[in-house]
Amino acid sequence: MRTRNVKEFGATGGGTTLDTVAIQTAIDAGGLVYFPPGVYLSGTLYLRSNGGLELSPGAILRGSPNLADYNPADFVPQNSASKAEVTSGGHLIAAVECSNIVLCGGGTIDGNHPAFLNETDPECPLMYRRIARPGQMVFLCECTDVRIQDLNLKNAPYWTCFLHGCEEVTIHGLHIQSDPRVLNDDGIDLDCCRRVTVSDCIISTGDDALTLRGNNSRLKQKRDCCEIVVTNCILESHYANAIRVGVGCGEIHDALFENIIVPGYRTAISLVSNWSNDPASCVGAEIHDIEFRNIRSHARRFLQIKLDNAPAGNAHTSATLHGIMIQHVRGTMELSNMLRGNGAGKLYDITLDDIRLNCRGNGPAPELDFKGAWGHASTDAAFELNHADEIEFRNVRIDYAPEACGWHADIRATHSTFHTTMCKFSLGFQPESTR
Repeated sequence: MRTRNVKEFGATGGGTTLDTVAIQTAIDAGGLVYFPPGVYLSGTLYLRSNGGLELSPGAILRGSPNLADYNPADFVPQNSASKAEVTSGGHLIAAVECSNIVLCGGGTIDGNHPAFLNETDPECPLMYRRIARPGQMVFLCECTDVRIQDLNLKNAPYWTCFLHGCEEVTIHGLHIQSDPRVLNDDGIDLDCCRRVTVSDCIISTGDDALTLRGNNSRLKQKRDCCEIVVTNCILESHYANAIRVGVGCGEIHDALFENIIVPGYRTAISLVSNWSNDPASCVGAEIHDIEFRNIRSHARRFLQIKLDNAPAGNAHTSATLHGIMIQHVRGTMELSNMLRGNGAGKLYDITLDDIRLNCRGNGPAPELDFKGAWGHASTDAAFELNHADEIEFRNVRIDYAPEACGWHADIRATHSTFHTTMCKFSLGFQPESTR
């Protein structure tokens, strides 16, 4: 792949002059565009097939502070803006229906969120007030043969790196750092993507660190989200989930997560078929055949597996979630692990093997939104099962810290079936449990 120096096309790299035209001209000339050290201020850049960006160490590609410098929401039919989350649908880097594209080099892609988000929300002091801002910082849609490696991605004003309907993808060695006061600042979102590896990344966000999604409604070619391996990563989410699986009405399956460290904060692993509480929404994603192994977690909640987030009695999701294996886990927890169906769909065939958790916290906690604890609901059971069947606990051990109080059961199972083998529980099962 031929390399072109962006400065030869007129880019200044001075951080004050808009370099969009010069960079785009270099991209359109074909091949790999090289950025020597400097700060390159830019609006939307459109990648082409058989090319990409190489940012050298010391090179920073920074998003323009002017929304007018970004693409319109309707620049391609697959794109959209979010009114609810106050985004324009613009991107700093965009590639649609391209092949053989590369982002690499050891430099930095900076979304420049302080230009859009810098005022505290008076209703939520933990967050910035949401005003007009660009959408996903990196947007790759229906692309094939993609490599993103050895880059720093920071200051995204919304999701950091969004791949929608892409295939044959390698993501390696990314350092993603986001300000947790930015709402919806996901790290890597893989939506309806196939044959993807993510390795050796360090991600710290306020919202979800890494997600698998099944929202195929805007794609030209409908795809499952499948054949994905995530390994050797540190994933941290301050207010949401280190690993989130769900969203959409497609299918998410055949994925492996291994050798993952979750240093702390909200939830380590979250699988939810339908995240919407709206009964008129789609039935939810079909989720099956996903394995997690070798996990170190110090998140407040280690695990939640649910069909939906609807309040009790308002179940509407008829999807199925099954074939989940979780093995070789060590860590701590403060909130109940939730395995919850709804009586309409099916949640079954979940195995927890070689799990050791030291339980802290005080057991019961209310369901709160992000203005408080952002969904930190908990009961007085370490594992809360409801409408969940064929749940297998193998060699699971729950210890309780001396200061922990309010816990009354290791497992509570309502309308559920489970089996235990070689487990060490100190509180036992609630009377309504069925085995």
